[in-house]
Amino acid sequence: MSRSRTTILVAGLAFVAVTIGLAADVLTGPDRSIAAAIARNRIDALYWPARVGFSLGQNWVFPAASALVAVACSVRRRSARPVVGLVGVWLFHTLVVGATKLWAGRPPPATGDPHLHAVAAELSLRMSYPSGHAANVVVFSATLGVLLAAYTGDPRWTRRMLAVGAASAAVCVTAMVYLGFHWTTDAAAGLLLGIAIRGLAVPFCERMSSTPVRG
Repeated sequence: MSRSRTTILVAGLAFVAVTIGLAADVLTGPDRSIAAAIARNRIDALYWPARVGFSLGQNWVFPAASALVAVACSVRRRSARPVVGLVGVWLFHTLVVGATKLWAGRPPPATGDPHLHAVAAELSLRMSYPSGHAANVVVFSATLGVLLAAYTGDPRWTRRMLAVGAASAAVCVTAMVYLGFHWTTDAAAGLLLGIAIRGLAVPFCERMSSTPVRG
């Protein structure tokens, strides 16, 4: 088995394990304890720095940058394939994460209920698990890397953006848990699901972006 397939398998199994742990009410206690400890010790001066860190998972950061580079790559190569590759990643990511959130039905820490399939008045209060922001950083930092590599012809961009993505993901998940936007297991599950999606979808974007430049 290749390293890529092994990574996908391990991340997928770890995600399933976290989900089972929550469903079995094994991890809800630690989630509550961590959230309560953070709430007691939260510092007002760190609110905006944490918000900036959390924003790394927004669509206007890595996905938007990926879109800009995909368009530039398509113009340079005179082919729509890089844009098609990015759209494919985005659709797969959105469908998988969105469907999982709808299935899990988990509310955020503000509600005080860490259980899956919780009953909440609004759909927006049942979309906490897994963290889409965490998955977003992992998937689209890697996507940006392969697009930059295709645009510049320098394959080192792939490794560079993996490093940037890892650092950004660490900042983003720390911020979201600190701010009380997500339970700790939401963040962990988002990272794991993001790693699995990255391994499955980003190679498609890489293949679509490798169209030779037309003379």
